[in-house]
Amino acid sequence: MMSKNNLSFLGAGVLFFGAMSQSFAQSSVRIYGVLDGGIVYTNTGKNTLKQASGTGSTSRLGFTGYEDLGGGWRAAFQLESSFQADVGAIGSTTRQGTNAFFNRESNISISNPDFGTIKLGRQLPAQLSLALDPFLAVSGFSPFASLLSSNSDLGAGATIGDSRISNSISYYTPDREGLGGQLLYGFRENTAAGYTKASDYGLEMHYHKGALSYLGAQFTVINVDPSGGASAFKNYWIAAGAQYLIGPNALSYQINLVSPQRDGYLKAQTHVLGWTYTPNSRHVVKASLVYRNVPARKTNNSISLGLGYEYNFSKNTALYTRLGLVGNHSTAISSLAGASPDVPGNDIKVIAAGIRMRF
Repeated sequence: MMSKNNLSFLGAGVLFFGAMSQSFAQSSVRIYGVLDGGIVYTNTGKNTLKQASGTGSTSRLGFTGYEDLGGGWRAAFQLESSFQADVGAIGSTTRQGTNAFFNRESNISISNPDFGTIKLGRQLPAQLSLALDPFLAVSGFSPFASLLSSNSDLGAGATIGDSRISNSISYYTPDREGLGGQLLYGFRENTAAGYTKASDYGLEMHYHKGALSYLGAQFTVINVDPSGGASAFKNYWIAAGAQYLIGPNALSYQINLVSPQRDGYLKAQTHVLGWTYTPNSRHVVKASLVYRNVPARKTNNSISLGLGYEYNFSKNTALYTRLGLVGNHSTAISSLAGASPDVPGNDIKVIAAGIRMRF
């Protein structure tokens, strides 16, 4: 629940940035956001019906702006916080234990078309394009996001890390005939003995041309803090994927490998097939098939199917439905839409409907 101080801060921020956008009518500063609310039914061994926020798209509030500096140089900033539209709570706790108000984006950057972009602050890791997932890795539903992050069965501390990286610096190359990439390094503020100097670091490279909208690969290292007498260790997240456009269809495939670098730990592969069909501006159909394979322990394997339909009333407002199924093997614990099996091996069913409005 938000404190009165947080509420006051949010109100002051909205008034401040609103005043800026009014005072400088030609400025680049703007307020944006998404509100998403719906009804979700889940079966994890028991039935649950609830109102939820973020099943179709993460509810969020953001401020962004830029200033042209001359000679092609531009300075920019972005502040963005997720919130739960059903209860009004905003922000969340990061993997480092920080209570972050702007938990999605909090960064400043400088860029030039010939040089690229340097960005400082909390931001996305160096990873494959989220467009490879028809459900855009939205934690409120995406089977890809759910199965990829279900790694507690690999060993304590097995992880793909935080969805955004704090204290980080990144460099985006300029686009050179469809070829580009990103480097990211997350600084560690804890200097106690046993802690690594970096929390995360990684590389992503990609290519696009014509109907091939994305072809890329990533290598990311996530350092786990020492805990309970156990030393710190690395998690490798390695991935490759592609997306191809055929008329109104977007077809994609990606493979992700989660590899904790500690003796006795398991490794997992996640294969993702995606399809998005957009015959016109009103209708969007989505589907994804995700297979999680743990080679050393097949009973931990899972398969998930996600289906979705969206009807766009306008550019900003849409109704959506979602259907998700997770088939867990006898000891598998894969989740979906925040719902975990009551006991290992239980399957999961999710049915949702809601409305999303952008502003």
